Amino acid sequence: MRTVLGRYILFGVLFFFLALSVNTTETRSQASSSFSEPLELPLLIGLHTSGFVGEASVLRREVQSVETFSHPHSLVGIFIDLEAENPSYDIPTALHQLQDNGYTGFVNLTSRRSAAEIATGRIDQDIRKMAQAYLQWVEDAEHPLTFMAPLPEMNGAWETYGQTPGDFKAAYHRIQAIFTDEGFTDESIRWVFAPNGWSESEHGFERYYPGDRTTDIVAFSAYNWGYCRNAAWKQWQSPEVVFGPYVNRMRQMAPNKPIFIAQTATTSMTQSGHNPAAKNEWLKQTYRYLDNVGVAGVIYINLDKECDWAVYSAERLPANGYSHAISQPRIQYHSPESIRARF
Repeated sequence: MRTVLGRYILFGVLFFFLALSVNTTETRSQASSSFSEPLELPLLIGLHTSGFVGEASVLRREVQSVETFSHPHSLVGIFIDLEAENPSYDIPTALHQLQDNGYTGFVNLTSRRSAAEIATGRIDQDIRKMAQAYLQWVEDAEHPLTFMAPLPEMNGAWETYGQTPGDFKAAYHRIQAIFTDEGFTDESIRWVFAPNGWSESEHGFERYYPGDRTTDIVAFSAYNWGYCRNAAWKQWQSPEVVFGPYVNRMRQMAPNKPIFIAQTATTSMTQSGHNPAAKNEWLKQTYRYLDNVGVAGVIYINLDKECDWAVYSAERLPANGYSHAISQPRIQYHSPESIRARF
């Protein structure tokens, strides 16, 4: 009786530890994307460029020139069309150039097609070529990692693939499936859901969310348009107004995911006219605010597009507020290998 009882006790103990092990084991996506204390993650900073970063001159002019008066950046954002003519050159060239210079790429996968066309396979061959080109880089790179945001700002009417939630989610999953078919593991990509923060109420980004299982990072774009001549409405907005509501909504939608600001910038155009000092102050307040609320990444649009967004260009003196802005204690340079380990 004592022997049998001992066996039961031994089996019970083994079963307990086996169950504990199973319950505490997570998938890579869950483990890398979950965080109970946002401030445990670093605040990664990055810049979007206007030129092709596969050219060393573009990287020097549009990123490294900014670093001469500021702080080393961890991320560089690029926009690539899913139907690009030569992805087998563009993708490996750009990503090798970034990694060789110590940057991690944040790739926005755009398209000229509707979400429905993408979801039903109309550009499968183009997506497959894109995946194969990316795999070509992965096979050559050391510790390869890219943040990849399929169809960014999908809740905006200005995008050809915009404002169809069901089609977007199907397209997002189809893109992922094709990449998986080409042999990708979760180790080389962090998938990003990257809507615009502001949108008409019926197109709130929550309706487009593809789900926790297929998303590693949640992100949004938000700008201070101020009194820029191209602003739909003219109002100088504080960081709390520009970002606060969307950070809170992202936390409610995906409480265990890190939050990035995928695109942001500010104009210098105030109600009184061009005011560089106001732009500098907004930059300082914004990065301090985003640091305090536990955002994990911020990528600034360093180009003049609709407004005078850039913090540095050949035509303009540096915005010294930017160098002060990114001097927060939690903002430190992180190598591609370090980022891969943390996210």
